[in-house]
Amino acid sequence: MSEAGSRAKPHKKRRIIAASLVAALVVGLGGLGIWQWSLESSATNAYAQADAALREANGDRNRAAAELNSLRADAMAAHAKAVQIAAAIDPALLETPTVAADLMEAATSLATAASLEQGDDGQPALPEAVLLTRVPTQAAPEGRDAKVSAATRLAADKGSRSRDTDALERQIDGIEEAASNVERLELELVKSAHAKGSVTQLPELASQEAKDGFAAAVAGLKSPDQGADLVPLLQGYRDALAAAIASGEEAARKQDPDSTGPTYINGILIANKTYALPSWWGDGLTAETVAAFNAMSAEAAGSGHNLYISSGFRSYASQAAIYNSLVAQVGVAGADRDTARPGHSEHQTGLTVDLNCICEGFGYQADGQWVAANAHRFGFIVRYPQGKENVTGYIWEPWHLRYLGVDTATAVYNSGGTLEEFLGITSSYG
Repeated sequence: MSEAGSRAKPHKKRRIIAASLVAALVVGLGGLGIWQWSLESSATNAYAQADAALREANGDRNRAAAELNSLRADAMAAHAKAVQIAAAIDPALLETPTVAADLMEAATSLATAASLEQGDDGQPALPEAVLLTRVPTQAAPEGRDAKVSAATRLAADKGSRSRDTDALERQIDGIEEAASNVERLELELVKSAHAKGSVTQLPELASQEAKDGFAAAVAGLKSPDQGADLVPLLQGYRDALAAAIASGEEAARKQDPDSTGPTYINGILIANKTYALPSWWGDGLTAETVAAFNAMSAEAAGSGHNLYISSGFRSYASQAAIYNSLVAQVGVAGADRDTARPGHSEHQTGLTVDLNCICEGFGYQADGQWVAANAHRFGFIVRYPQGKENVTGYIWEPWHLRYLGVDTATAVYNSGGTLEEFLGITSSYG
């Protein structure tokens, strides 16, 4: 090989190496650009996904808010309806008297679950509606770092919306559960009224028209139509019973127009074994007695006690049925210890209520002990105290309260004696 040829080969090698380096540099720069483009694209996609997720979460939150607002309005209407139903019936006209109190408690729970407020008129009112939110349209920011930062912020906002949705849905579930409980107790109350009405004995002297009206009212309670207004059904049952009792007493009054009137001693109406009421006397619990019981029951509830009326007014005819039935079971002497003869029952005065359990155990329960210590403050006395059977003529009845008015009841309570001892009268059959 010539000397010139041998010199040319190194130059050619250097040119090849230089070209390779240039090509590698071009490829490297291109790869860097692709990598940077890939990062930018990834940030753009992350922002878009975070924006879409936020909008979806916001939509879920708004749907839950709209449902809650609607359910609160429904709950307020259901609360009002439950209160009307409970007020439409005397607990004494129910087979299970406590169901009326249970319904009122369930209505209160529904109001709490729906966050109902108290309006200026003292009635439940809707709270402020849960506001719907909007995610404003916003273009993706420029630059990869800005997009990544914005995507992180959107993800945090999405988490907040999701937590809002969870809280709203929990309240929705609570309202639905409380509303279902109210509806169940409403139907249970109607069922209880039907059961009691089905076995209620009407006065024998009541007119056939009154008896037929009562039977129709009780039948209407058996299977009310779905969505039926229960208030008129319960009021019809209550009013039909009152009409039958009034019919019977009117007939009794016509048969005995010259019967002796009731006895008052020191302005106090007396019905005991010595003093009787005429057969036509009485037409229900007096308004004063009902108002006093409601006030006492409300204060007792605030102290954790549940008081309800298990028996209220009883007519002459109703007492006759009770007494005669007991005589058939235990004889006259036994019946006279446990209940009154017709005309001699305090229940006929409209001033007497039996509370809760008609049993001596009530006197040892916390509810009964609260009543014994506080009833006089509302105008009631425990009419037949323990150890006073020889005075009152009756065994201890811690459940039996007589309304006298606050001043007189307090005076009797402070005397430590019975009403007979307070007035200086007797209680024994002649």
